[in-house]
Amino acid sequence: MLKTIRILRVGWSKAQYAACFNTFLQPRRSSRNSARQQSTQNVFSSVWKDIELPNCTLPELVFEKAPNWADKVAIECGVSGKSYTYEQLILYSKRLACSLLKCGLKPSQTVTLFMPNMPEFPVCFLGILEAGLTLTAINPTYRAEEIVNQMNDSSSRFIIVHYNMLEVILQVKNHFKNHLDIICVNDFDGKTRELPSGVRPFSDLIQNNIDVSKLDKQKHKIDINESIAFLPYSSGTTGLPKGVCLSHQNLTSNVAQMCIKEINTIQETTKTHQDTIIGVLPFFHIYGTQVVLVRSLREGSKIVTLPKFDPKQFVNILENNKNIVLYAVPPIILFMASHPSVTSKTLENLRFTGSGGAPCGSTDIERLLTKRDHQIVQAYGMTEASPVLTHSVPDSPCKASVGYCVSNTFVKIVDIETGKTLGPRETGELCFKGPQIMKGYLNKPEATAETIDKDGWLHTGDLGYVDEKGCCFIVDRKKELIKVKGFQVPPAELEAVLRQHPSLCDAGVVGHPCSKAGEVPVAFVVVKQGVERPKEDAIKNFVADKVAPYKQIKHIIFTEVIPKNASGKILRKQLKELIKTELKKEEN
Repeated sequence: MLKTIRILRVGWSKAQYAACFNTFLQPRRSSRNSARQQSTQNVFSSVWKDIELPNCTLPELVFEKAPNWADKVAIECGVSGKSYTYEQLILYSKRLACSLLKCGLKPSQTVTLFMPNMPEFPVCFLGILEAGLTLTAINPTYRAEEIVNQMNDSSSRFIIVHYNMLEVILQVKNHFKNHLDIICVNDFDGKTRELPSGVRPFSDLIQNNIDVSKLDKQKHKIDINESIAFLPYSSGTTGLPKGVCLSHQNLTSNVAQMCIKEINTIQETTKTHQDTIIGVLPFFHIYGTQVVLVRSLREGSKIVTLPKFDPKQFVNILENNKNIVLYAVPPIILFMASHPSVTSKTLENLRFTGSGGAPCGSTDIERLLTKRDHQIVQAYGMTEASPVLTHSVPDSPCKASVGYCVSNTFVKIVDIETGKTLGPRETGELCFKGPQIMKGYLNKPEATAETIDKDGWLHTGDLGYVDEKGCCFIVDRKKELIKVKGFQVPPAELEAVLRQHPSLCDAGVVGHPCSKAGEVPVAFVVVKQGVERPKEDAIKNFVADKVAPYKQIKHIIFTEVIPKNASGKILRKQLKELIKTELKKEEN
């Protein structure tokens, strides 16, 4: 699910890093994973040479070259025009780190971010990590129950929230037995909103009188290999959302892997050149965080944010910026390829497009190239891999491929029945090993063991094959996840909500292809005996009140029984086979 950029030199020594970061670095253990040290038959290493992985924290990696372009804009709101320069980004994130430590937050404690894409997001992201704390970010569309679940699971009792989302946080505050500290960004468009009692303004945490000179002595000591920096939530290959434990080493390694010259997509900023990155992919998601935010800031790019995809605002950004690099999901590619408002002139400043999150149709790519001939690359990854695993090259003759595994990474294909390692062009489950692979799922050792085997291989749940040259192809999904506009929708979560409906006793949810969204959730439901069958809209509304918009049920199909195997697992393949027939009946 990704693309890539240029960023890191190879062979950096600790002395060089120390010179770059002055007093930032402490002696640390290297965790390099040489992809050329393994020669097991049918285990493929990267076609690109190994790189020396960063030996620093993620903020250190981002800030290391920033003095070279301190006066240039780092991030700008595409709606309000509010912006921060790189100098301001560094200063405000360090001030925030100092303030968080003064609040008494301890190592391993988690701070929650609940805000859309906006200039304050990287300030918070980098400031939290700079303090040696753990960050978890919540989808801005989440409802109360989903917020409570993630904050409880991550043991977070400190949240930084956008003013427009404050109401739901005040509602969920009563769900927590312990006190919930709330910080609110209330001056995002030049207007300052009044806050209720007990809620502190974000501006207090980055004010001018905060002395950052003592931060290095105050902040928590960070073990880059073991300290959890980022805790995004993923359903993995199946089941309910789980916290994915990503260390600083996981994150910095993957940034370095994305930035080798062979797959370079972002040009480093100079006095006369600065790339513009459209920040439309949500920053709470690992794709938006690592691929769009961190990697772009590392190279000194200007990121123009959109709180959500808005066609008019999106086109406006395309038309009014230079040297544009876009990272997108297939629905955005479809919009650009088919919408009449997007013309060749609209795209004349678009230099590169990367697509990830879900497979992108070749027809849409070809239509986009007709409007603007430029580089388009697909890549593949998952949250559990920080996230990039494979990356294609612009001139590859294999357009259906997701490319080669990135540097310092291995890939193999295993038979889903026997676990045997398969040879070239044999279809099985894709498995990867590399320094970007997560530490595990938070407090879920069994789920971790199901995903990462005893030899350290990450089992993706995706079916595919590798050709003789190590080029990877995805052919199907073993996992149950539904992908709606690139977002993960775990069927088990929707089934649990449906079973709460007073008239229903069972439910099964599967994805159904959709040209605009990729997939949409379709629910098969069983009505309780002796109960009047509820209306379809009533069930949809029941679910809609409890989940984010992209998770909402598109179709309801009433059935007498949900097909299951002997162990009680839903036979989703059978449900998918029934969908076309049932939907045709409804149309007739």
